[in-house]
Amino acid sequence: MSSLGSSERIEPEPCGHRVAASFARGIASVCLALLNVTAWAAPTAFELPPEPVDVRSFIEHVELLEDNTGELSIEDVSQRFDSSFEPATPATANVGFTDSVYWVRFKLANANETPRKVFVRQTYPLIDSLDLYEQTPDGAWRQTSTGDRQPFASRPVAHRDFLFPLIVPPQAEGIYYLRYRSQGPIDISLTLSSAEQVIGAISEEQVAFGIYFGCVLMLLVWSGLVFIAVRDKAFFAYFAYVAAFGLYMLVNNGLAFQFLWPASPRWANTSLLVLLHLAGFTALQFSRVILRSSDYTPKLDRIAQGLQLVFVISLLISPLFSYAAIVVPLTGLIMVAVLYMLFLGTVSMISGSRPARFYLLAWGSFLAGSIVFLLKNFGVVPHTFLSQNGWQLGALVEMILLSMSLSSRMNELKHQSRTDSLTLLGNRRLFDDKLPTEFALARHLHRPLSLLMLDIDHFKAYNDRHGHAQGDEAIKVVANALRRHTRKPFTACRYGGEEFTVILPGADASAAENLAERLRTTVQEGLSGDLAITISVGYASLSQGRFDSEDQLFEGADFALYSAKQQGRNRVVAFSGRRSEDVKVADAAASAVDG
Repeated sequence: MSSLGSSERIEPEPCGHRVAASFARGIASVCLALLNVTAWAAPTAFELPPEPVDVRSFIEHVELLEDNTGELSIEDVSQRFDSSFEPATPATANVGFTDSVYWVRFKLANANETPRKVFVRQTYPLIDSLDLYEQTPDGAWRQTSTGDRQPFASRPVAHRDFLFPLIVPPQAEGIYYLRYRSQGPIDISLTLSSAEQVIGAISEEQVAFGIYFGCVLMLLVWSGLVFIAVRDKAFFAYFAYVAAFGLYMLVNNGLAFQFLWPASPRWANTSLLVLLHLAGFTALQFSRVILRSSDYTPKLDRIAQGLQLVFVISLLISPLFSYAAIVVPLTGLIMVAVLYMLFLGTVSMISGSRPARFYLLAWGSFLAGSIVFLLKNFGVVPHTFLSQNGWQLGALVEMILLSMSLSSRMNELKHQSRTDSLTLLGNRRLFDDKLPTEFALARHLHRPLSLLMLDIDHFKAYNDRHGHAQGDEAIKVVANALRRHTRKPFTACRYGGEEFTVILPGADASAAENLAERLRTTVQEGLSGDLAITISVGYASLSQGRFDSEDQLFEGADFALYSAKQQGRNRVVAFSGRRSEDVKVADAAASAVDG
């Protein structure tokens, strides 16, 4: 027997044997690689935990496949054990607007000896077509088709969201597929729950929706009743806006489809566009009215009217286009309108509008919620409670703050009832309310009080010569002088015609005379040439004599005004200290003098 160390040669294997061995090793490598790919790409089964099951974010346990053509069948998709399916994340699951079809794949494993019933819930309800595929024991696929393009009765569970009951056999695994297709944004938001948890979650949502839409209903009733009472168009515009946007929120949450028109999927989709258009139009109308833009900012008001016209045109042409072709530019139009309303509110607040402060806070809240919601819809931020409900929360805060701006409007209406429309000064009603209050306060606190009475010299002749329009301009010149030189706590009023009064709490006779002289000089310089006007001013102060009532103080200032006219007009005259009876006689004589 020879050893290896001997000179005996070991004959090499034939060449064919070496090729066969190499080929066998190659086949084995390929098979092993395929097995590895299959093991990597196949979905990992989610082991159902003991009861209860409550997975609020099931996205981490599913995989996604984008079907660009929309032509893949369940057979095509179920045979894909390659890298086409990818693990889902909150970011990738919020797809946004797309023409693609998206497939979701997941496995559920039941280690128990009894079947387990769980519910998969798609929490974003505005999906046009949503199909569930379950594999039966014989290897076939059972399909459940629903979506908001089908009647509401197509849903396995009568709920605003899509709820799919799944029964996982004992000691087995089940594989499931969901197919998403929609003209609107695709937001894949899934939960996995047992029956008890689903019922609990729905109960909590009913309370939240009850509070939310209860607030909306209260705002509607309040604004409607106030409109009936005061007939102010700002309250009607607010009522219309809250009604339009409140209905839109019912549609957006799937509640309108469930309770209002469950057999009309076409209208369920169309109503969303209609209500968005109406909400934009009525929001602009409310803004124009509450901010009085036609009076204070007429150029900006015309721009607002132009935006309203764009909303009307967009609504009229929307039947000619698909939902996807309208909703994206409509979203942009709404954002432009909101930004413009914020700008309009800022300008109005700078101009002194009282309701503008709450108005700006309202639309700022709405804009913040809208931006978050739109970023979610376009797939920029993931689906969370805040991103999904931010618009609703912002809208509710906005509607409440807008109601507060209407409360400010109520105060403004009260102010308008005591304001002269031509001069924007106080009117006779304000004067009659204010003078007794200030007189009683001055007597009680032993502080000075003065009253100015003034009117335009020869106003009747001026009016006859230049016309009523120029006469109104002359009155405005006096009003501007009063606004320029009187500040709180002084109160300037148009008493009637060309007559004006100024109540001066805290001002003695010297201060009253100085103010009256400044007014006279300012008015004389206000117009020039043949259009120039002058005023006569009379004043009375508590320090000048004994005035037992506000009526006597008024009579004293009125007598001083008569004296100024008698002395040649265009002058300031103080009350001379006559008794009330003498003043009444002089006042009767003054009425015969041409103003």
